[in-house]
Amino acid sequence: MKKLMMTAAVVAMFFATANTNAQTEKVQKAPEKVHETVQDGFQEIEANKLPDAVKKAIVKDFRGADVEKAYINKKREFKLVLKAEGAEAKTVYANADGEWIKPTA
Repeated sequence: MKKLMMTAAVVAMFFATANTNAQTEKVQKAPEKVHETVQDGFQEIEANKLPDAVKKAIVKDFRGADVEKAYINKKREFKLVLKAEGAEAKTVYANADGEWIKPTA
């Protein structure tokens, strides 16, 4: 009788552990929410709101590229995701005068 009770206890512990692991996996595999409005101090804006100087710099230096996404920070620096047909998207940074800059922290 002791062996039967011991076996039942082991089986119950096995199923309890398996159920806990399955629940943990579901929580870990849940997709993370991505906040696109604020990213690294940048807030997304519409591409048509870019200053003319930035638009001209894109046409001049990235011929054929379209602005997929545009962001602005408090320093009026722009983070631009550019994509040309048949090429991978590229992220570049510019100031309000249309000069290419390195990203700031």
